[in-house]
Amino acid sequence: MYERLDFMKHVAFEAGKIIMSYWGTDVRSRLKKDESVVTIADLKVKEYILRTIPKKDPESGLLTEESKDSKERLRKMGIYIIDELDGSGDFKRKEEDFCFLIAYTENGVPTIGVVYEPLKKRMFYAQKGSGACLQQDKDITRLEPLKPVRWKKSIVGHPKNYKGDKYTKLYELLGISENRLMRSGSMGTRMMQVALQQTHMILGYTKSLKEWDIAAGHAVLGERGISVTDVSGSQLKYNKEVPRTHNGILVVHPDIKEETLKRISGCFDKLEM
Repeated sequence: MYERLDFMKHVAFEAGKIIMSYWGTDVRSRLKKDESVVTIADLKVKEYILRTIPKKDPESGLLTEESKDSKERLRKMGIYIIDELDGSGDFKRKEEDFCFLIAYTENGVPTIGVVYEPLKKRMFYAQKGSGACLQQDKDITRLEPLKPVRWKKSIVGHPKNYKGDKYTKLYELLGISENRLMRSGSMGTRMMQVALQQTHMILGYTKSLKEWDIAAGHAVLGERGISVTDVSGSQLKYNKEVPRTHNGILVVHPDIKEETLKRISGCFDKLEM
């Protein structure tokens, strides 16, 4: 039952070793067409993924941020969705918000997720129906039950590297003050802050999030009982032809989901996606 999860954890550890071999150096990088950063660490992890996963599991498809997308994956029931280095810009700047993300989805639903933060030696993982765990070095603990939260006291995970003013306007419309924000540079890290109950929601009010940004975190948070939907509360589907969110993402603690969706619904005509 856990063979694939164990394999994915192994892949995450090995990818982490590759990433950390470049940590603290003047790592080579370039800007992609979307102006995001890709480093030599991203590309070396990609090479490792491409020679490892198809050999181990040739029946499953593969979608990664840095690899050429093959539409053959659309014919597969199960696919691996991977971000070789989530938070490449932070990694290049020698900041700590970066991680490796790997998910396995079946029929568009994430069933296994691993989020590995190699600098912190911290791995979150989950398999559908089996709960979510945190592994630090060799110590493994099951993530504790969620604590209750009220909307007015809830903390929001905010993308610290976002340059525009869209989120400032959104928070103002929602009545979220500055002191309720916790900033992080990587979506994977931000989602795990929710898993640890350091924050209680993420408002990804954008169409630009890619599936590899969120699939692994979705699998972990789902096993925590934390809701992961689009901003209207509809289910997210993975392995789409265009692998990105089309209506944003809402990560939210179940205690405040209804209130959050109600408040967001009043913003649709005031803010562009």
